[in-house]
Amino acid sequence: MPQFSRSLAFVVSASALLGAASLSACSGSDPAPGEVTDSSPTFHKDVEPILQKSCMGCHSTGNIAPFSLTTYEQAKSLAGQIASTTQAGTMPPFAVRNTDECTTRLGWKDDIHLSDEEIATLEAWNKAGAPKGDPKDAPPAFVPKSPDLPGKNFEIQPKTPHVTSGDKDEFRCFVIDPGLTEDRYLNGLQIVPGNHKVVHHALIFVDPTGEVAKLAGPDGSFSCGAGDVMVGMGTTGQLINAWAPGTDPIDLPAGVGGLIPKGSLVMMQIHYHPGGVTADPDSTRIQLRLDEEKPKYGFLYRLLGNFEQPVNQLGFGLLPGPGDTNGVEFLIPADSPNHVETLQFTIPPADAALPAFLKFPEGSRVYGQFNHMHYLGFDQKVTLTRANAAPDQPAEECLVHTPQWEFSWQRSYTYDAPLESLPTLDAGDVLKIRCTYNNTKDNPYVQQALQESHMSSTIDVKYGEGNTFDEMCMVGLSLVYPMP
Repeated sequence: MPQFSRSLAFVVSASALLGAASLSACSGSDPAPGEVTDSSPTFHKDVEPILQKSCMGCHSTGNIAPFSLTTYEQAKSLAGQIASTTQAGTMPPFAVRNTDECTTRLGWKDDIHLSDEEIATLEAWNKAGAPKGDPKDAPPAFVPKSPDLPGKNFEIQPKTPHVTSGDKDEFRCFVIDPGLTEDRYLNGLQIVPGNHKVVHHALIFVDPTGEVAKLAGPDGSFSCGAGDVMVGMGTTGQLINAWAPGTDPIDLPAGVGGLIPKGSLVMMQIHYHPGGVTADPDSTRIQLRLDEEKPKYGFLYRLLGNFEQPVNQLGFGLLPGPGDTNGVEFLIPADSPNHVETLQFTIPPADAALPAFLKFPEGSRVYGQFNHMHYLGFDQKVTLTRANAAPDQPAEECLVHTPQWEFSWQRSYTYDAPLESLPTLDAGDVLKIRCTYNNTKDNPYVQQALQESHMSSTIDVKYGEGNTFDEMCMVGLSLVYPMP
């Protein structure tokens, strides 16, 4: 299993601006900063509902964001930053978009995108001096979501809390025995970081063979930064969840579940970002909702991509790209601002003689997706071409596009649709994963990587799993399928 990476249209309201201009003309002067005019948005009436819907889930006490936005005083002091980041589209961090080259036919669960009107409201509020308004106009007080998984009936965590320190990121794997004496079916999963300040992301695997226990030390953990450890887990176990700041829990509908065979071990890989300090101990918990009865639909996770070789006879591999000089190769040249690599994967027959992690059960449908690259990546698109499209499924469709993919905010995206409406994946269908990279100093992550490596110039970058200048191109597919 490959290692995941380190560390996570502005529209002006014409009526508002014209109204403000008219008032200024009548009074003979501009309104004072913070002065409420008839056209000025106010915090309590206009801004607070937007922040509650799309921002306070992270920007509230005890959550992942570095500051809170739950009070007027907090929001007012950051009004300019709120306006600029929402205009730029970097906040809220919900990377999927409908674009000129990709319009998905299904929406997304828990979509926190801001509308053009909401973005304009935040900008107008900032320009008006961030007026408070009448507290009577305020919505009901914000109530943060509980960190607990709804209906949880099982919870596990590492044997020993872990302390991380220093100025280098750390990857640590924890082996946990849930003690299952019978098969169980995973219907929900939530990762609850013990120390939000240093837990950057986490991956959860199920190992039915128990082989991963041989890697663990007396405290049940081991350093797992090496790529061969992840590759080994990819062949012996199953990745069942990837968590990053802002990620919602796996919360499957009734009648859907992923098999966890009795006797299985759970391995949790955590990426720690100590930031030059010795952190307080972390004991990240895994909350589960497990069913005893076999569900109607199965659930599983498939990671596809990171191909270095040309497309093979099975129909998966790397496609020719710009700048290939030694045949088809995964190579991102130094100082290239928009380099593209495209990978292809053909869905194999359900009975194909392939490793388990490459098999797709008959009747598989795409429930959700997780896009992944490293420092250089900023745009990823996944498209599907069907070999024999059913009447209710298009012959070609774009499954997801993240044109402003953000390295520090990696999350899964789930379709907001009934199971029977989800995109199908049948034998012979072809997935294409297009990844676009910025390997210049205009990319702040490249600047950071150069500083960390004490380098002054960019270099050619190839596929890899562990070094600062390694890159990836992959997608994680959450699948549901009729349980046999």
